Amino acid sequence: MEHFQGNLLKEYTSFLVGGKAKDFYIPRSLEDVEELLKRLHTEGKDFYVLGKGSNVLISDEGLDAPVILIRENLSGIHFQSYKEYLEEKRKKDNSEDIEDKAIFTALAGTSLSELAKYAEEKGYTGMEPLSGIPGTVGGAVKMNAGAYNSEIKDVFHHGTFCKRNGEIFELSLSEMDFSYRHSAVEDGMICLSASFLLKKGELASIREKMEDFQKRRAEKQPLELPSAGSTFKRPEGDYASRLIEAAGLRGFRMENAAVSEKHCGFVVNLGGASARNIYELIEEVKRIVKEKEGVQLETEIKLWGSF
Repeated sequence: MEHFQGNLLKEYTSFLVGGKAKDFYIPRSLEDVEELLKRLHTEGKDFYVLGKGSNVLISDEGLDAPVILIRENLSGIHFQSYKEYLEEKRKKDNSEDIEDKAIFTALAGTSLSELAKYAEEKGYTGMEPLSGIPGTVGGAVKMNAGAYNSEIKDVFHHGTFCKRNGEIFELSLSEMDFSYRHSAVEDGMICLSASFLLKKGELASIREKMEDFQKRRAEKQPLELPSAGSTFKRPEGDYASRLIEAAGLRGFRMENAAVSEKHCGFVVNLGGASARNIYELIEEVKRIVKEKEGVQLETEIKLWGSF
């Protein structure tokens, strides 16, 4: 495991903002994670887990609490037929299509796009709508990430997690308490790996879906600018982007942060924006939408540090 001090966090986030990490850890194995959490627990320290940094806004002042990086350093995928899995675990499943299913187990730092691509190559369907989410498996499981009417819960089977005291345990789908952008994975818990149950599909159809979702993202989302994806949660019975546009905020700008011209649900860094700048724009959008549309927007992205 590597330990650094003073790493600039803007280099690890999709918004390209964020101050320094007082302590920055890069574990190289699941045992490293277990050991580190036990030590931090003994020392009474909280911590942050940073994956792709694609759903977080980190303050310009940086973070005093330790940051644990889990991305390419803890990635990899294991494939197993569902039948083999059931035999190995001595479990039963009375469904008729056991032969057409497989378990894909990915370490938490694996990117969703990498997992979806691997599933496509194996000829299994289910990951296509999630393939464009720019995060890791661990982060996606924690927040029940979703896109195009599909969520992690639709393909999740079971996962391995680590409590803040270093204790490792498993949770099945029924124990995950999945709901919109929520799961049973609390702050202070780390997802170590997740297993997904996918069905055999037609390769041409899977590839076509992957390309279609990729095209739709490119057409409708500001992928050319730094952002953290959808900035706001979807209000019940409505869409944040519609409310923001209705409030006259398409392209709304404060210094170098702005509401995207392409998709009103995205706040973007036009170049050189600070975390404070982005945060203040987000708060102003929330205020104006509440005033004009009567709806209180909630941020989907996580705020780390002092704002």
